[in-house]
Amino acid sequence: MVDGAGGHGAQFVRVGDVVDGGDAAAVVDVEGDGGDHPAGAATIACLWWGSLHRTPVMVVLVKETDSTRSYDISLVSTDTDASVETLVSRYADRWSVEQSIKDAKILIGAGDAANRLPLAVHHSVPFAMLGLTILVLWYAGHGTAETDLAAARARAPWNRKKTHVSVDDMLIAFRRARITAIGAGQDTLDHYPAGAVTSSSAAA
Repeated sequence: MVDGAGGHGAQFVRVGDVVDGGDAAAVVDVEGDGGDHPAGAATIACLWWGSLHRTPVMVVLVKETDSTRSYDISLVSTDTDASVETLVSRYADRWSVEQSIKDAKILIGAGDAANRLPLAVHHSVPFAMLGLTILVLWYAGHGTAETDLAAARARAPWNRKKTHVSVDDMLIAFRRARITAIGAGQDTLDHYPAGAVTSSSAAA
């Protein structure tokens, strides 16, 4: 909703029309997997009435140069004085943080902690984030990204955008390596008398 004077005379607009043309359209450098690349962007000063009421916000609509959509992602900020490049870079920097929190909650177990004592509750999330850090460091030293990527593409050939291993891939690789490394609790055969093993038919 585009704000009028003092909130009066507000008009509803279709956000997709803002990127397709208008004075607010610009080209910004967006950080991606293959480095910075240009993308179309447009801003609109408006009100997010249902959430922030009369607090003015800046909406940034980003559109890839080869995209057929009206826009690919929308960003909202209460910093109405920041430039388009600043707002886009802020969200790009925050994305890895938000993804790490999601991975820690869903994959590492921070979201399933069942603690009652206050100290244990306070320690659950930092401990999960520490486990996530150890997992990434282990994979950096012992993982094989090329092999895991090839296996992932073979399982899902329709997913052509997968160019990097995920935390889920790292966790699968760690579990496989851990299971493979586990041996028998006692592998000293001299503790047992010679004879047929219990798994053979002769021992029956």
